[in-house]
Amino acid sequence: MNYLAHRNFLAVLTLSWLWLSTTPSVLGQGVVVPDEPAATMSLDDIRVGMTGYGMTVFHGTEIEPFNVVVVSVMPNSSPGRSVIWIRCDDPRMVESGPVQGMSGSPIYLWDGDEPKTLGEGGKLIGAFAFGYSEAKQCLVGVQPIGYMRETATRAHMPEDEAQAGARGGSTRRVIELLDRIEGLPQAGGEDSLSRVRLRAIRKVLVHATGGEERGENVAAVSASLRDPSGGVSASALMLPISLGTSGAAELFGPLLEPMGLLGVASNAGGIAGAPPHGIDPAAVMIQPGSVLAIPLAYGDIDLSATGTVTDVLPGGEVLAFGHPMFGLGKSNVPMATGYVHFVMPRRSISFKSSGTLTPLGTLVRDEGAGVVGIQEVRYTVAPVEVTVNLPGQEAKTYHYQVVNEPTLSAVLTATVIYNSIQVVHGVPAENTIRTRATMRFTGGRVIELDSLVAGGSAANPVMDMLTPLSVMAINPYEALEVESIRVNIDVEEGNRMATIVGARLQRSQVAPGETVGVFLEIQHYAGEIEKRRIDVHIPDDLNDGDYPLTVSGADSYAAMKIGSQPHLMVTRNIDDLAGFIQETMNFRSDAIYTAIMLPPKGLAVGRTEMPGLPSSRAAMLTSPTSTQAVPLMRLIDQTFDADMVILGQANFILNVRKP
Repeated sequence: MNYLAHRNFLAVLTLSWLWLSTTPSVLGQGVVVPDEPAATMSLDDIRVGMTGYGMTVFHGTEIEPFNVVVVSVMPNSSPGRSVIWIRCDDPRMVESGPVQGMSGSPIYLWDGDEPKTLGEGGKLIGAFAFGYSEAKQCLVGVQPIGYMRETATRAHMPEDEAQAGARGGSTRRVIELLDRIEGLPQAGGEDSLSRVRLRAIRKVLVHATGGEERGENVAAVSASLRDPSGGVSASALMLPISLGTSGAAELFGPLLEPMGLLGVASNAGGIAGAPPHGIDPAAVMIQPGSVLAIPLAYGDIDLSATGTVTDVLPGGEVLAFGHPMFGLGKSNVPMATGYVHFVMPRRSISFKSSGTLTPLGTLVRDEGAGVVGIQEVRYTVAPVEVTVNLPGQEAKTYHYQVVNEPTLSAVLTATVIYNSIQVVHGVPAENTIRTRATMRFTGGRVIELDSLVAGGSAANPVMDMLTPLSVMAINPYEALEVESIRVNIDVEEGNRMATIVGARLQRSQVAPGETVGVFLEIQHYAGEIEKRRIDVHIPDDLNDGDYPLTVSGADSYAAMKIGSQPHLMVTRNIDDLAGFIQETMNFRSDAIYTAIMLPPKGLAVGRTEMPGLPSSRAAMLTSPTSTQAVPLMRLIDQTFDADMVILGQANFILNVRKP
């Protein structure tokens, strides 16, 4: 299909999504709702050796059966919960083993003397949910249907009750996410400006939560079900999510994996396309065994997680997955019909490559036994506009809608931006990338970024955005949503990196009110050494003494500035937090900074500075009974435009004496 046809399809799909996302209506089509609940078999009636079948989609949208036999019923595999273990002898399952994306496939067992026709009859026992990696047989753990239906009783819980506890432990989750981001090679060198920003914001969160030093798994419920052991314990099957290019899957997959999502590459270019020929989206219904897609970002791309529908109740509630997605109780993400490109067999655990068709409602519960969806739009989305200007190409603008899900919004936004840069071709080997971004959140909070990176990759423009987006979406103070994001990325050929390789002072002894010259030698990347003079002003009221003077790029200056003013890391509310984040974003990599360090004078209590505090009062505030007061450090700093990314630093001692 040509590019124009792709765009026409996307225009229709996006219009339908926008209508659904802004219209609080009840949807009446697309879900096969039974008059009576499907007959089920209790755990007490299940015996080893009983046979039956499962239902799932292996290709396209056709629901097909596969045969199963009961291996065991394992009581109390978790507190008060049992798991049914089955073996799947279908040739397709023998080849693939447990398949990520089959989570939720309904399993039926035949009872007594009833006809044993594959795909017909039987009673529902639960959902295909758990498996082992590296297994030589296709052994699968089944989540009992009784636990899943019990979850459905909370699908229509009032909003205030559903919200209670939904954000519990959220700050620890975002701290863990920041730790994973910092661990990415694309986060820059050990002392890069990106890492300085990230570590400072992480420290603020640690202070805000009373000194927590490490995060925990995003979904505590699902953590015990994942498989960190290399295949020696059963784990909940992850949900495959298409991430566009292979580079995007490699970069963002590690951030999503602890959330139960398996990042896979969907195509080489990252732009969404129509479903395969022969699939009519209007004819595909949500029913047991069908694909259940979770479209998390859409528009000029389709980032969808997919599993399988287990059961539909007479009230229209859709049960799926048989294990948690994030395990946070309340949920507000879209559900949609979907299709399967193919099943990818792997030596570890195979997965389905799938896509989204038609939105049909919202997943409202996400618990240990599975997820529950209803035919009502409750989720919200944020528009993300990305304009990319690559050398030799006309500027192109891409439009997306990203679901407001606190745990995922930042990574999803970074993923669509990364894919936007890679659509036509990659960035030149020798490059300079400027990223300008405006991130708007509810309550009128705005974070702006203006970043210049030399010799970077398509990942660099998103590294500095990941931190503020993550922290604002999951913060210790109040629930926020992203309202809109606008990003402009300009890529030019040529590396505008430069390093300070030499420096000297015009003179070391100066008087208050004077200006002293600093003569710099700046080595351009693979180029000549430029000589530049900057003039440092000495304040009129500076007392006699010896003062350290540092001349540096943004990375060294940011570390010094943040480290010398720890009181600014004390935040009491979301506005304090947003203000501190913006301060870290204001450091410019295309500038030369000078900083004169002054000795401590006065105290800071919380965020309140008291530079002229009498010594007697200072002694009272710094007594062992108070932990809020810290010595007040100050920098006298100046900024000089450089039009290049400055690295390195030079250090001097200024001898200030009155005439």
